[in-house]
Amino acid sequence: MPWTKFGRLATHDPRFVADLRNGRQPRSSTAERVEHFMNFYRSDIHAA
Repeated sequence: MPWTKFGRLATHDPRFVADLRNGRQPRSSTAERVEHFMNFYRSDIHAA
């Protein structure tokens, strides 16, 4: 998936991945939300 789509779906911020690549450190709550998104997205794909 394109990095802009990931950012939009996981954090509602299409620049999230670009900002991480440029040194941004996410808050712990944002990191938890991203991890939850990845776990949900992964299990959603396997369920299909």
